[in-house]
Amino acid sequence: MQSGSVGTEVVQVGILVENVEETAKRLEKFVGIGPFRIFEPEYRDVTFNGKPAKFKVKLALANAGPVQIELVQPLQEETVFDLNVKRKDYGLHHLAIKAENLERSISKMKEKGMKVIQSGNRPGVRWAYLDTEEKTGLVFELIEKK
Repeated sequence: MQSGSVGTEVVQVGILVENVEETAKRLEKFVGIGPFRIFEPEYRDVTFNGKPAKFKVKLALANAGPVQIELVQPLQEETVFDLNVKRKDYGLHHLAIKAENLERSISKMKEKGMKVIQSGNRPGVRWAYLDTEEKTGLVFELIEKK
């Protein structure tokens, strides 16, 4: 790991899709990735641009070797995903990096001038999306598994 970095282990590739079920079926049939676990997570302690938020998304998760593929379908309210669809359309959205300590990793990113766009948790996982797109060309998510 580089000095001052938050981590280098990419654990997930996030892809925005219009229809989770259809995309999951195509990836399984034509590429062999799957089976996907499809669900609508119940998030807790969610923020969007620093304010409490509520939203719904449908997710599909499957492993492709050591990397998890996450298909994301926005359903309700404004999220970091909707902003991407409005600007660029569907497709690659983020790379998630493993964070041993989410608060410490966020602090290191803030020192580099990057802030949290959206954060929250669900059973077993805490996460934060950062405003890294302008500086790196991609959105990065920090993931801490409990």
